[in-house]
Amino acid sequence: MNEQKQEEIRKIVACLKKFSPTKIVLEYPYKNQPKLTSEYQEYLSGERELSVNERHQIGFRLAKEMGHSNIFAVDWNEEEGVPGIFEYMERNETKGSRQVFKDLEKIVTEANEKSKSSTVGEYLKFLNDIQQVRRSHQLYMDIALIGEDDDPIGAKWVANYWYYRNLLIYKNIKNLASKNDRLLVIYGVGHVHLINQFVQEGDHFSNENVGEYLKFMFPK
Repeated sequence: MNEQKQEEIRKIVACLKKFSPTKIVLEYPYKNQPKLTSEYQEYLSGERELSVNERHQIGFRLAKEMGHSNIFAVDWNEEEGVPGIFEYMERNETKGSRQVFKDLEKIVTEANEKSKSSTVGEYLKFLNDIQQVRRSHQLYMDIALIGEDDDPIGAKWVANYWYYRNLLIYKNIKNLASKNDRLLVIYGVGHVHLINQFVQEGDHFSNENVGEYLKFMFPK
């Protein structure tokens, strides 16, 4: 990573420090928390160099600057026992499945182009924009419509994998939080809509968007 990107990340970390997080939460398998703890401790001791992943570049850096002794994994991502929806859509092409793949390709292409043409901070603001979050979630709503009346495979996958996964993530986040904690959650944009929804409906947290802190660096 070149020096310009490094400087951009340092500015992002400085902005996020204004949130004063007491715990930093990552998209990392909950069952592998000991491995994540070990990686973070190696980083603190100077034994590990950071990868380009945002988990390291933002999560680890910010945790260190805040003086945190640990960093936290909350993810679950196991599809065993649920329908293989993307394989199904490839085998059973319909107007709906073609549109899902077309929309997915468009979202990925736009994100890649934005990543190349923007600073890291601008890219993060783009990903967290309410319209971008909604577009990402719409894909799952469209997948839920895939299948036949007697075999609603899309609805099964969305309910039994996607919603279930995000409910477990929410549960793990909730179990981490103590009174007066301020949790910074670093996750892929596809999860943001549901995690925000569960936070609001669960009524255990108040929610803030990262864009409110990045605007200190990019006020327009």
